[in-house]
Amino acid sequence: GLTLESSSFLAKTAPSLVGAGGTELAFAATRSLTVTFALHLAIFAALGQDPAPALSVLRAPETLDIQPALAALANVATVVTSGRRLQGIAEALALGLTELSRRPCFSLEGGQLRHGPMEMLGASIGVVLFRGNDATAGLVTAMAVSAVETGAPVIIFDGSGEEPVPGCVTLRFKPETGLAAIFQMLPVAQSLMIAFADERVENAGTPVRSTKITRSE
Repeated sequence: GLTLESSSFLAKTAPSLVGAGGTELAFAATRSLTVTFALHLAIFAALGQDPAPALSVLRAPETLDIQPALAALANVATVVTSGRRLQGIAEALALGLTELSRRPCFSLEGGQLRHGPMEMLGASIGVVLFRGNDATAGLVTAMAVSAVETGAPVIIFDGSGEEPVPGCVTLRFKPETGLAAIFQMLPVAQSLMIAFADERVENAGTPVRSTKITRSE
């Protein structure tokens, strides 16, 4: 099992990796998400994957200016996020945006977005894409080109090492893939998520209808 609580039902029921640091206090997962990814990294390392690239990123995180991306999203009603191999971080960002900004933001894997939901795109729908240094980078590039053509503001978290897509706001990272790419992009994505909500909600981060840990099911 994977858990953040040594006293959780899961930890008491099955052998588990327990994330250090105790209970997450923030409403939208921030630290706990990073810790959970680190637990996955520990498993991958035990299975023989080299953890060095991901650990290097964690030891020397990049600081990027999110203001151009924030400005591009200033007038949108909602945001759709998407990726290919990095779809997981796209989904995490969409959930955090929804929780904090109280807007119905959501995520669709690139193929899902391409198939039919492209019809929704336009100037009022922000698009945030994640492009890593892997074989799917070209698919993300093609999606970005198509999204720009709809008039939607498009942000690319880009760790591909490829050329920027014209018409997009590009947040450039060192070329990485897998968990190294996720650890690079996640803190910047969370900063954008928080700033986006802070511009729209007076008490962003304070839940109105929810609790941090669901105990009613």
